[in-house]
Amino acid sequence: MQEAVDRGPHQSALSDEAIAHFRAEIDEKIENGQARLILWDSIKDDPPVELKISPIAAIPHKSKQFRSILDLSFHLQLKQGGVLPSVNANTIKTAPKGAIDQLGHTLTRIIHAFAETEDDVKIFMAKWDIKDGFWRMYGEEGQEYNFAYVLPQRAGEKIYIVVPTSLQMGWVESPPFFCAASETARDVAQDYCETAIGSIPPHKFTNHVIGNPAYEALPEHDDNNNTFRYLLEVYVDDYVALVIPTSREQLRHIGDSTMTGIHDVFPQDDNDNNDPISKKKLEHGDGEFGLTKTILGFDFDGVDKTIWLEEAKRASLLTILHGWIRSSKRGTTGIQFKEFESVVQKVRHAFTAIPAGRGLLTPCNKIIQKRPTTVYLQRNQVLLAAIIGCRTLLRESSESPTRCRELVGGWPDYIGVCDASSHGAGGVIFGENEECVPTVFRWEWSQDIKERYKSEEITNSDLEMAGLFLLWLVMEQVCGNLREKNVALFSDNSPTVGWVRRLATRGSLVSAHLIRALALRLKLNGTCPITPLHIAGEENSMTDIPSRSFGSETKWHCRSNSDLLTLFNTSFPLPNQHSWTVFQISYAVGMRVTSVLQMKDFTLEEWRRLPKAGNHVGKIGQPMSHLWEWTLTYRRPRLSSASGSSLASQDASEQDTMVEENKSKLGAYLAQSRPLDRRLRWPQLPTPQK
Repeated sequence: MQEAVDRGPHQSALSDEAIAHFRAEIDEKIENGQARLILWDSIKDDPPVELKISPIAAIPHKSKQFRSILDLSFHLQLKQGGVLPSVNANTIKTAPKGAIDQLGHTLTRIIHAFAETEDDVKIFMAKWDIKDGFWRMYGEEGQEYNFAYVLPQRAGEKIYIVVPTSLQMGWVESPPFFCAASETARDVAQDYCETAIGSIPPHKFTNHVIGNPAYEALPEHDDNNNTFRYLLEVYVDDYVALVIPTSREQLRHIGDSTMTGIHDVFPQDDNDNNDPISKKKLEHGDGEFGLTKTILGFDFDGVDKTIWLEEAKRASLLTILHGWIRSSKRGTTGIQFKEFESVVQKVRHAFTAIPAGRGLLTPCNKIIQKRPTTVYLQRNQVLLAAIIGCRTLLRESSESPTRCRELVGGWPDYIGVCDASSHGAGGVIFGENEECVPTVFRWEWSQDIKERYKSEEITNSDLEMAGLFLLWLVMEQVCGNLREKNVALFSDNSPTVGWVRRLATRGSLVSAHLIRALALRLKLNGTCPITPLHIAGEENSMTDIPSRSFGSETKWHCRSNSDLLTLFNTSFPLPNQHSWTVFQISYAVGMRVTSVLQMKDFTLEEWRRLPKAGNHVGKIGQPMSHLWEWTLTYRRPRLSSASGSSLASQDASEQDTMVEENKSKLGAYLAQSRPLDRRLRWPQLPTPQK
């Protein structure tokens, strides 16, 4: 025990500023009955059985000088040998897990709420913060000695032990225990929200909810008694309310209900400055219902339904990335790996609001996997281009925030299916929820690409990824405006599907360039997250023809677009005698994709300013929708009429099964992208009794 005391606080807690911070903090906690201060000399000969000493650290914080974190994962190597286990290592986990499961879904629920709201309504937002949340959760009597630490002081002063009576930041069980309380307060607050307007007495902080000009513009009452919509969320200690109101009294009702619910679980204090609901944050305007608000690190606009990284964080990242780029031009300065890894993680989080940005991070991911001591951008031009691209997207996000609808997927408006072979690529495009001209296209690889494939310089998956990118470029032309549209892309190549889902690759440099290009085109078009799904090769007969129509398969050889159209209409006749239409990819676009297969890279602007992808040729067919289920009937070769009625019946049954399986597969993928539903507070069925 003496060795742990001698080890003392973390070095970060020993500066003059940190020592002053800890002295002020512990004085406040002692006054509030949340901690005790014990002279070490008074107990060192007979310390409490549960006493454990862990190092305290001072971490810089955005809203105050320091945040205190107790390192309860610290284990002490004893001078005489052996190890003193950490508090976390000795902890038996008993905290409820259901509440903390909600953490990763709070921001997603808010984004979905914005995305699913009509354009002509306004979303008002307010938020409340629990001050010193963990300190308001008292530990079991007698167990508080597990959280003890040496009070940071100057050398030579008497040693004091701080014994908190509350949960500490750093204990492995603090988050789940606290979240159980904060989620309970949210549930109680929602019950209050469901009561009649006027039934909740005005809260002592109601004046901090009102006053925004948008609030004042609303009528006091809704004489038509229209219902209003709201969403109440909590992320650890941050409560967020979204409301679509028709009157001021509705906003006050939600505000009063939320704060009353919080105080039911975290009792209010007569001293407003020490109240669980942070008065300081209220005075900054957090609790005031308005149409713009910073929520969980992102700025939301309740009129335009947009999201972007909050200003301070964006400015910081832009400054850091600019410094990296400028230093790389000098040719000597490197970036310490820890800094590189930390900043890339922040950029990745920022791309929550710019999901296409993830497509630029593959070079960064590879560096993080290698974990070099120093990162030199000037020695890795691909990595430098990725950093420049990331900074460009972040800079532009302030001028053109992302619509929340662009972040949420749904049942496809359009569907594309592609295939690639060593001879070429091809695919089909058709409408599902929206109409478009049913289209077939193909592109033959140059002789150089065929030779590169034979020599294994490029892989089949590289060709498949190139084919899928061609499919997307053709869809931009065929489907028209893809802003906030949902698109599903099918491929029979598993690596390609995986790359597109993650917008990242692990090995192939060629496919990394193609993913980057695809991501930039998705951002440019403002398309919702695409739905990439795998289709078994034997079920992809519809795209086998265009990708192998260059002579490798005699029965599918098409010397002209007219031949391809005739073969396609014969093999896959559309309903109601409609016709497919052939799309001729322009030479410029086809060769741009071919150049990537030849290991040539292009800048962000070059991918944004592509020439026209091509044109439909010949007579253009009738736009159609809801064709996906119909195309599924052509996934496998059909039985001939000579097969017999029983075999034909079996074939029809198999087709029906395949249709349902594919619908279920698509539905399951979309369901996985939605936020987790909140758990029921009580079981629907009675608990069995012994």
